[in-house]
Amino acid sequence: MEEDIIFASLPCGIMRDLLKLDFTGVENLRLVGIDIDSESLELAKKLAEEYGLSQKVEFDQQDAFKLSFEDEFTLLTSNGLNIYEPDDKKVTELYQQFFKTLMPGGILVTSFLTPSPNIDPNSEWDMSQINSEYLLLSKIMMFDILDVNITAFRSSLTTKLQLETVGFNEIEFVFDNARMYPTVVGRKPK
Repeated sequence: MEEDIIFASLPCGIMRDLLKLDFTGVENLRLVGIDIDSESLELAKKLAEEYGLSQKVEFDQQDAFKLSFEDEFTLLTSNGLNIYEPDDKKVTELYQQFFKTLMPGGILVTSFLTPSPNIDPNSEWDMSQINSEYLLLSKIMMFDILDVNITAFRSSLTTKLQLETVGFNEIEFVFDNARMYPTVVGRKPK
C-alpha cells in the first residue's frame, strides 16, 4: 500500500492554494487547513465543498507559532505569514514550527519579500523587469489605500540561513522575473 499524502496549508485562508489542485485518481490524500482565523476556516470549508473535496479535508484553528502537529505532513505550504513579522528570530522560530510538522523527507514551500533598493542598496530586485509607474501605483494601493502593514523584507541569503538553522536542506529558490517575491522550497532530511 502506498504511503498517505498529507498536504497542509498555513495560514490556509480560504485554502485555494491546495483546493484548486487536480487530485484526480489520488485516493490516499488528506488536506489540512490551518489558520488562527475561524472565519477563514469556515470559508475554506465552503470552498472544499465546491471542489468536492470535503471528505479529504480537515481544518484546525491554531497559532502558527504553537503548532501541535509533529512529523505529520508530506508537504506544507505557507504564504503570507512571514512577511508580517519583522523579527528575524521569530521567523526562524516559525520555520522551526514548520520543520516540526513535516515528516522526514517532507517539503516546505513558502515565499518571502526581498527588500527594495531604497531599503537595501544590495537589493536583489531586477529593476529592468519593473515598470516604475506600476510599482508606484502598487505602493499607493497597498500601503496608502489598503493600509497593508508589510514590514518584513529578507534577502534570499537570510532566508536560506534561517531555513538551514532549523534543519532544512535541499533549499531551492524560484524567483519571479523581478526577484521581488521568491518562492523557496526546502526539505526535512529523512
